[in-house]
Amino acid sequence: PEHSSQDLLEHMVALLKHNPNFQIIEAVKAARIPILRLKFGRALDVDLSFQNVEPLPNTQLLRAYVDLSPRLQDLGVLVKIWAEAAGVCGAPKGHLSAYSLTLMAIYFMQVDPSLCLPALPTGVFDGQPG
Repeated sequence: PEHSSQDLLEHMVALLKHNPNFQIIEAVKAARIPILRLKFGRALDVDLSFQNVEPLPNTQLLRAYVDLSPRLQDLGVLVKIWAEAAGVCGAPKGHLSAYSLTLMAIYFMQVDPSLCLPALPTGVFDGQPG
């Protein structure tokens, strides 16, 4: 049987309450796409959504860049932590999203002559598996 996004959100809340690595910040149930806002390991903010395939191409793009240069993952996390500490991260607050900041980190790695990260054709990332 298919479950609603709200049902899945409630189920995840129940599971994550018992996981010491996660702190539940907020359950946004009334949004078009319900989101569970979490903190992982007391340092990293995570937004978890359910039955939403719109971000999959973005995720595929980031995964492809991390596969090319694993240090990008660390740089992306570092930039996000810095931006949150500086109070300049978060589209709902009128700032750039963590995804946008990560794209800026990718651009930096593409234009820095010592890093030479290639530009990938974004059209190939369609959210489909494989």
